[in-house]
Amino acid sequence: MILGIGIGIWAFIIYIAAIIIWMLVLKRNIAECMGIGFLIVALFNGFSAFPGTLGTALLSASKESSFLATMLFLLMSVIMTKTGMIARLVELLNSIIGRIKGGAAYVSVCASFLFGLVSGNAIANCATVGAITVPWMKESGWPKEVSATMNAGNAGVGQSMPSCTAMFLLLGLAPVAAAMTVGQAYIAVLCGGAWTFVYRLIRVWLYAKKYNVQAVPEDQIKPFGQSFHDNWTSLLMLAGIAIPLLLTMGPVAKFLTAAESFAKAGVSSINIVLWVPVVVSVICLIVGRKSLPQTGSEWIDLLKGCQPTFATVGGVLLFALAASNVLTMVGFDQDLKVLLEALTLPNLVMIILTCIMIVLVAGPLSAVATTAAVGSVAFSVFVGAGVNPIAAVVAFMICISTEGASPPSSSPIFISCGLAEVEDPKVIFVPLITDYVLPLIGVATLVAVGVLPIIQ
Repeated sequence: MILGIGIGIWAFIIYIAAIIIWMLVLKRNIAECMGIGFLIVALFNGFSAFPGTLGTALLSASKESSFLATMLFLLMSVIMTKTGMIARLVELLNSIIGRIKGGAAYVSVCASFLFGLVSGNAIANCATVGAITVPWMKESGWPKEVSATMNAGNAGVGQSMPSCTAMFLLLGLAPVAAAMTVGQAYIAVLCGGAWTFVYRLIRVWLYAKKYNVQAVPEDQIKPFGQSFHDNWTSLLMLAGIAIPLLLTMGPVAKFLTAAESFAKAGVSSINIVLWVPVVVSVICLIVGRKSLPQTGSEWIDLLKGCQPTFATVGGVLLFALAASNVLTMVGFDQDLKVLLEALTLPNLVMIILTCIMIVLVAGPLSAVATTAAVGSVAFSVFVGAGVNPIAAVVAFMICISTEGASPPSSSPIFISCGLAEVEDPKVIFVPLITDYVLPLIGVATLVAVGVLPIIQ
């Protein structure tokens, strides 16, 4: 320990400082910044272990499904655009809701919320909903950076609701299990998710006013009948989203689980975030094959045009995931837990600091890993500060739902930037923090102190 603070916390502080200095002072690109940050944080695991730390962390990061999924969704975005599927789908959607100011963004929030009711996976939410709504938002007048920000900001909504695996893990921890049952917490957690949904709708309204997003001009909106006739094939790409979902949840999943030849192991092996981009891409290639490059040189030009985005996003995410692995190696989560337990402050300050602590851990870690690492101590601190036990669970779930919007290592950020064709993801870092992470900490705090009511 240094000055009474664990080495893991110092590693995290210097890691973030190195990235900020490299990015804002030296004006280097974000992929290089993340690479430098990773090299620096790896030193905290020991000089003699430095080569091994680099190799282990990078290898583990490259095997993460979120890394492969991000690359696949970038590829899917290119294919959807090149085959004209997105242009046709946007035209069809505009004929339905294009007359509402900022309508595409409201649909994005609602779709993310509905998806979150059945799945707490932030990456799947971001990619599945964003594949449709991000290009639509861009085409209907939203700046591409704002479209990416909203999609990433919406991604974690499911993690604040009962569909998130982390809730059941949290409720299984000894101090939490002693205070309540799953049934007692279920509706309350759903209420907490609803409050985050309300905030996200308000955020869209504020963005629409700020950027003066208008309805699509009337002369650019086809009658629905004509638009459907011209563009109905674009709806086939929705099958690429529906097929993996149907195979992993609902009646079809139950049927396959009961089948001896498939069983539970077969259903569990279907990774939604990997199969959605693959199936959607195949459908787009078949339906839009006439729009694809016809010569070798045209294919080469297409690949050259994609290279900067793939290199930047791939590099950033690989280094971010690797740095997250190193922070776990050096005990960042445990050191933060020890620090929090040692604090003695006024109740409101302890509640706010606990929310911030959860968000800091959820940035480099997943929601489940965050729950396993600090769920017990966070719950105890909340209750010790006078928070109702059920409200403490709800506040915790809201805090971990910022995972998808927490720079610099959140996969939904890079997926959203890929879908929106934002080449430099760092441009949405500050808006994500100020417009999503900090307000959601506020929502969690208001729930914890009882200002925002929940059904218990």
